[in-house]
Amino acid sequence: MNELHLESDTESGSSESFAPKPAMVLLTMLLMIGMCAILGSGLLILAANLRGMDLQSALKIDEHSSVGSRYFVRAALFLNHTFTFLVPSVAAVWLFYKKKGLQAVSLHQLPNLSTLMLGLLFAMSAFPLAQVAYLANKFIVEQFPYLESFVHSEKRTIQMMEGLLVMQTPWEMVASLVVMAIVPALGEELVFRGIGQQKLIEITGKPALGIALTALIFSITHFEIQRFLAILLLGGVLGLLFYWTQNLWVPIAAHFINNGAQVLITWQSQDKINELKEGNLEDLPLAVVLSSAGVFFFAGFFLWKGRETDTEISRP
Repeated sequence: MNELHLESDTESGSSESFAPKPAMVLLTMLLMIGMCAILGSGLLILAANLRGMDLQSALKIDEHSSVGSRYFVRAALFLNHTFTFLVPSVAAVWLFYKKKGLQAVSLHQLPNLSTLMLGLLFAMSAFPLAQVAYLANKFIVEQFPYLESFVHSEKRTIQMMEGLLVMQTPWEMVASLVVMAIVPALGEELVFRGIGQQKLIEITGKPALGIALTALIFSITHFEIQRFLAILLLGGVLGLLFYWTQNLWVPIAAHFINNGAQVLITWQSQDKINELKEGNLEDLPLAVVLSSAGVFFFAGFFLWKGRETDTEISRP
């Protein structure tokens, strides 16, 4: 199994280049995220001004908005994700690891097909469980009236997502797939699993704690109080996938499928988009939930056993 902490390159003799302090890597990445987010926000404000609008108005769309408005918001989301996640993580990896960067974040080789398929099965079987978590989350929020203000503030984001899922041409579908699935899968997995989780595990010395903390931060940064538990579950699933496989391509693929499935299903059902929007998760059959739970633990067990086997083989 690949070590979480990279050792020094004995040929170059430079231990500092490839074994930086984990806290230093995290702090540097956070600083870069802040700087890049400010730069990205400035570019978005400039783009909105060129359209003769303020940023808030430019980003306000729904299912009735024009094609041009939808494309503008897609471009804005692309810019936001790129500057918030992708650019800072790539910059941090290059700064600390140089040519060893792909190895540092476990992107230097593709997973074997069986591991990838088992990992995707593990992730997909968690979807019904995430819906149950959403319903539990919704019930909890309803018990605390003061949380309704957070729910109200999320309505604008929900409207924007519904607007982006209106796709009248194949090009709109591809654009939505890029900004809602491909870019988030790459950028967020680099930040949260490729760097964040690895460094938190190194700092705490406890893999379970590192995975849990990363999943918690992952959920908090999505700013969705009604889906907090569902996103927390997804973060934990992605964290386990990375820890068990030691290959970042596996959680990237799972993250892409989680986000991309919604885009593709909606694209195939544009004439029934209102029905999809009003779909009732409470109608999810108990048999589906139980069978998904069985597959979830079955796939997880074999992924865990595969990691244990790799550990035994790698021991001298």
